Amino acid sequence: MGKIITPRISLCMIVKNEEKKLERALSWGAGVLWEKILVDTGSTDGTVSLAEKLGTKVYHFDWIDNFAAARNFALEQAGGDWILTLDADEWPVPETPDKLAAIVSQAADRKVDGIFGGILELDGKGQVATCSSRIRIFRNTPELRYRRRVHEQLGFSDGRPMQLADAEKELLFFHDGYVGEALAGKQRSKRNLRLLEQELSEHPDDYEVMGYLGDEYSSYGEKEQALCWYRKSVEHMPEALREGDPRSAWTFSALIALYGEKGEISEAEGIYRLAVGKQPEEADYDYQMGCLCVAGQRWEDGIRYLAGGLAKLEQHGSANSCMRIKAALEEVYGNLALCFLRSGRRGEAVETSVALLKAKPFEMKALYILLSAFYEDGGGKADTEAYVESVSAFLGKLYPLPDLKSRLFIARAAEKAGWEAMRIRMEAPPK
Repeated sequence: MGKIITPRISLCMIVKNEEKKLERALSWGAGVLWEKILVDTGSTDGTVSLAEKLGTKVYHFDWIDNFAAARNFALEQAGGDWILTLDADEWPVPETPDKLAAIVSQAADRKVDGIFGGILELDGKGQVATCSSRIRIFRNTPELRYRRRVHEQLGFSDGRPMQLADAEKELLFFHDGYVGEALAGKQRSKRNLRLLEQELSEHPDDYEVMGYLGDEYSSYGEKEQALCWYRKSVEHMPEALREGDPRSAWTFSALIALYGEKGEISEAEGIYRLAVGKQPEEADYDYQMGCLCVAGQRWEDGIRYLAGGLAKLEQHGSANSCMRIKAALEEVYGNLALCFLRSGRRGEAVETSVALLKAKPFEMKALYILLSAFYEDGGGKADTEAYVESVSAFLGKLYPLPDLKSRLFIARAAEKAGWEAMRIRMEAPPK
């Protein structure tokens, strides 16, 4: 090929009519990727010509309503020692390409079969909505192939478990395929729903497919149908779930949320207990229950769940798990600080809100809670000049108070907290 690149990594991609996103997906990896392989399943736009222009090997595969079959065809074309699979709506964060070769080399030395990478799901505003871990990099061996028509799963053909390395914090990829027109198109065609129904007809006890059906109906706004399929998924789960089962975690979390929306808190708590019994290290269940407690103003219960979820996340990590809580850490700390405040635990409210403000200084909820805690703690002295100045000195450790933007931001938070003296102090010219 005229170039020496080690380790040899083949990027494999299956696409159809992805002209608008393809350059973003393929215009990286120089000096890192050994080859780029694109399997086209019937594009009618400029996808193929653009891929060839970007130096990609292009192959054609007749679509047979089976993503696993198309992906496996792509794998058969790869000549590298390792394979990286991405979709056209996925691309690496800027730091990932520089880390890729070293991490793959380390995995090769440890006789690892595959590597978890982190997937950052973006919402319509370009913000991270959820984080997940997926096996995106694996050895190029004929025994490793995909199964299932849609939501395909990688594994050994003989069923033995893969030896996996965790690089979800180092190898990160953005994904925006579930927002805007991309999501609307999938919903209009109901493609996934049709493929999942075909898959379930062939494998009627596949609880993971049932969970995916719940996701589909939820995306259409058909909550009762979604709840029905999530319940069926739970009923068909094995007694013991395998370690690191994000599909089941998502199913349980979705059930807790749906019962919470219906106001059936006892049902949500029952699902929580069942879920924790099967996956005691999964932090998403505590996060979901914590959200319900905040909505219901059950402040002490909220502390128990939210603090418990954070403790699990810290103790056990988030490889292939904790998809919801790790994408919502600002919300978790904000809600935990609010629970502390409403429970009268003002010192812990201050500590938690300060921790959040150090990372996100212009987070209004956190600053409102901080000022509310100081205002309540001050009691009758809160409006005295001495107390306002002492709190202002504390705030000066978080904000450059001569800065007008910072002062006006604090003033708005003080107004929201009902602390008039602090508002006036911040709106006055700095001394």
